[in-house]
Amino acid sequence: MKEVVERVMKAFAQKHQAMTPEQERKVRDEVSEFVAELLEKRAAQLAKFADRRLRETEPEPRI
Repeated sequence: MKEVVERVMKAFAQKHQAMTPEQERKVRDEVSEFVAELLEKRAAQLAKFADRRLRETEPEPRI
């Protein structure tokens, strides 16, 4: 996640050259929170998908 935040910050800094350290800190915090939320959502999607695939591949119970 740290690499993602760094890439976003570099791209943002290229467009906004005159950021104060306080502005940079605020933007970094917001970007970190946003990326963390995205990763949480993605992890939930992947877990749901993995659970569904597991159920599809389980053999039917024999009676």
